[in-house]
Amino acid sequence: MTRTGPGLFAKLGTLSILYLSVFLTRIGFGTILIIFPLYVATPSSSLAAIIIALYPALEGFSALPVGAVVDLRGRRRVFVTGMALISVLTFLIGLSNNLVLVGGAHALEGLAAAMVTIASLTMITDLTVEQNRGAGMGAFDLANLAGYGVGIMLGTLFSKIFSSNLGDSFLVVSAIMGASSIFVYFVLREPGHASQGRRSLRQMYDSLTSDVVGILPIWFSLTIILGFYLFLPRLVAARTGVNDLSQSAGLLLLALLVFGAGALMFGRLSDKIGRTKTVMIGAAGELGFLVILPSLFERLVVIPQGTPLIESYRMVGPIIIVGGFLFFLGSALIPSILAYIGDKASREFRGSAMGLYSLMLSGGITTGTILAGIADDLGGVQAVFYSAAIIFSGLTLTSAWLLYGNSKTSRSKSPAQEQTRQTNLTSRLSFALFRGPVDQPGTQHRLLAEDRPLGTLPRTQNAGRH
Repeated sequence: MTRTGPGLFAKLGTLSILYLSVFLTRIGFGTILIIFPLYVATPSSSLAAIIIALYPALEGFSALPVGAVVDLRGRRRVFVTGMALISVLTFLIGLSNNLVLVGGAHALEGLAAAMVTIASLTMITDLTVEQNRGAGMGAFDLANLAGYGVGIMLGTLFSKIFSSNLGDSFLVVSAIMGASSIFVYFVLREPGHASQGRRSLRQMYDSLTSDVVGILPIWFSLTIILGFYLFLPRLVAARTGVNDLSQSAGLLLLALLVFGAGALMFGRLSDKIGRTKTVMIGAAGELGFLVILPSLFERLVVIPQGTPLIESYRMVGPIIIVGGFLFFLGSALIPSILAYIGDKASREFRGSAMGLYSLMLSGGITTGTILAGIADDLGGVQAVFYSAAIIFSGLTLTSAWLLYGNSKTSRSKSPAQEQTRQTNLTSRLSFALFRGPVDQPGTQHRLLAEDRPLGTLPRTQNAGRH
């Protein structure tokens, strides 16, 4: 049964509150991104990468169940609970930099992050339609990145103000997150959405299509790249001896704002020209940026603190303009992929689809941060980002091949044949995820007939004889 959704202005109001909530949440995460490497001392890049990866690892493990809960219990409840949990865990991190305490609390923040991310993306999907969903996802990305940018600036400031006791900065962040949770609790309303009775995880992921499966490789590669980017503060600290990143904070903020503005623009463009075409634009930009990033990185990190902007440009050269343009093009990927997944997800299983998205996000970031640490130990900055370019290229080509095959097959088959093909493919995906076949509508007796001993009747028929 589908509940009547709110009117246009109510939807815009809910979206605005949601974007503001995401912005405030990401301020906390951005602050932690700067302070965390300073707060936890580790002897090697590999160990630091593993500690950082604990957060996305647990986010990934919890993504599928959280997506199911969002579908069954509602979006708002999960979102508010996740924000409150982040506040409590950040407070615990600020009490001590004991490696076990910090690592455990940081890992549990991954569960809370899954709750916030999946619930917010599902609400955006509920409140948009295919003709404007790209713009909605682009605005979400802008709120995300703007929050991270402000958080990075605050983290840089806190690293100086609380240099004698960095734990206090986590307490301040906890207060920000707690206030955000209270704000959201009172003003955010549950959006109208299709509801569905209780189902198993396997049945929920039966709603996936081969198009969603086809887009997953490039999404997974992009999340691996995000893991590499999250390792950048460690790379800077190792090569410059500057741990607070204060001289880079302005550049990072500018990069995030450019990327967020690009996400909004390209998200809207995907509403006009299509998702896959916009993904192609983003893939070309991302690959080009990864290729030139090692050279750009080495020039940026040697700029002395306080160098005027014009002099900084002269030290870096025109490569920074080329890099900025390619980086801008790369911003097309996230909103177009998110909108694509939202378009293809069944109305009653949108939380589950976004749970799969979050699983890939977490798995990719975990993989990326660990690979970045290993590559840095083995070959330095060039090894880090050239390996990232190879991974991104391979998985992007895989997605292109799968989506092209889906498109070609769809054109050559009747609608009924295509539906059967989609059902069989999603059944195989569900088997891989949950280690068991999905009971597809209309296939239950066939599966039972294949599995039961010879000479016996299906359970439904046997039941009728008792």
